[in-house]
Amino acid sequence: MTARESFPPLWHRFIGWMQRVPIRAARDKRNAMALQAILAVVAVTTLLMAIGSCAAAPDMASYTEHWLLLIVSAYTWACLYLLRHGLFRLSTSLTVIGGVILMAVSYHAYGLRSQSGLQITHLLPLLLSGLFLGRTAVWWTALAYAAALAIGARTDLQLATDSMQASEASTNLLLSGMNFLVLVAILDRLILSSRRAISRSEELNALCLELQRQVEEKERAYERLVQTQKMETIGRLSTGIAHDFNAILSVILGHATSVGRRGDIDAVLPGIRQAARSGATLTRRLLSFSRTHTRHLSTFDLAEAIEEVRPLILPVFPRAIQVSLDTSVSGLWVKADRDELVLALLNIASNACDAMPQGGRFTLSVEADGDHACIGLEDTGIGMTPEVLARLYEPFFTTKPRDRGTGIGMATVHRFVADHGGAIQADSAPGEGTRIRIRLPLAEPEDSLRDEADWELAQTPHRTSHREISTVVPTDPAMTRHAAAP
Repeated sequence: MTARESFPPLWHRFIGWMQRVPIRAARDKRNAMALQAILAVVAVTTLLMAIGSCAAAPDMASYTEHWLLLIVSAYTWACLYLLRHGLFRLSTSLTVIGGVILMAVSYHAYGLRSQSGLQITHLLPLLLSGLFLGRTAVWWTALAYAAALAIGARTDLQLATDSMQASEASTNLLLSGMNFLVLVAILDRLILSSRRAISRSEELNALCLELQRQVEEKERAYERLVQTQKMETIGRLSTGIAHDFNAILSVILGHATSVGRRGDIDAVLPGIRQAARSGATLTRRLLSFSRTHTRHLSTFDLAEAIEEVRPLILPVFPRAIQVSLDTSVSGLWVKADRDELVLALLNIASNACDAMPQGGRFTLSVEADGDHACIGLEDTGIGMTPEVLARLYEPFFTTKPRDRGTGIGMATVHRFVADHGGAIQADSAPGEGTRIRIRLPLAEPEDSLRDEADWELAQTPHRTSHREISTVVPTDPAMTRHAAAP
């Protein structure tokens, strides 16, 4: 390894050694680097000068200068030692005091006039006190410096041989004092401005740290809130699934217990089969809220389809509620997912039943409305306030008790209507019941035959007899998501 290759690592290690000072205050730690460099230079320089003065001229004057340089070097090393042990302010104060004493001794020995060219270097203690110790230290150092100037002027007066030299000594003292006073005032203003800027910077840094802490705290709170909402949503969905499946199981149980009364199991099997299909549809629709699902479309007569749902709707209502299903208007062909239509009608029927705890009347009718088929559903229940009606399709909004409703019933209804290009309207008032109209676009009857032909062609040679022919249409889960039965 060459010297050039080894120099950067050595230099970096030396800088790292200088930075490893046990000082807590950030400002003092930054200033410690500069003070270490100054003390190291002075200590090494004075030591080399002492050695040189001792070897050059071995007379009495050289020995005095030699010991003076050694004392200055030892003093500087002592200050550096204190600084390396974390005593920054003590080391700086001793450095300033030593500089002022050395300057006073020099002025006492040689006078002010003979050292006029060195006054710039004599300002070093003043600058160190201002930069490292503050305004108070500047003025104390200025007072000591004025005393040193007075000592130098006194020496000049003692060495003066005539009145002209005495007058010149007074003039030098006045000019030096004025220049020094201006410098002290400027340095004081600079320190004041610098301290204000540093204080403002520290306040901004503290504010940034506080804001960062608050942001992190809010992020953690937001994560906890999201987790809580997830758990609440899971609880609501679990309750809703249990509620809806309980209604479907009630239908199945009602059909199963009627076997003993009717004595013919074949008569109740279609109803049980249809209820089971509704349960599968419910599961599929719940999953559709979170990911893309497959919709099975078929073209069918709306009145005929609702008539087949009659065995599922009637068991939903108790004997105290009169149920009327008017499917006399036939020939209204629609293209939709038949299972989803059944689930939508069951959800509305379940809400109507809950709205009439003391009994009442529920009516379902089918009629033509221009180029749409219209399903009218009406109950004589407690009705809804305008505030509740405005939130009828809001996700997870419900006025039912926690164990009876979750607010996903009308979500299923609204999404079914929206996905099939239809429209839904609701009208209600407290004590006046609720009226809901669902409008679905009409389809051509030929679409049913075309669907059947396409299906039979796709099933060849494995044909099976089906009453309805279905086509698979993918749907987008990003479509309208409104929810919640009251």
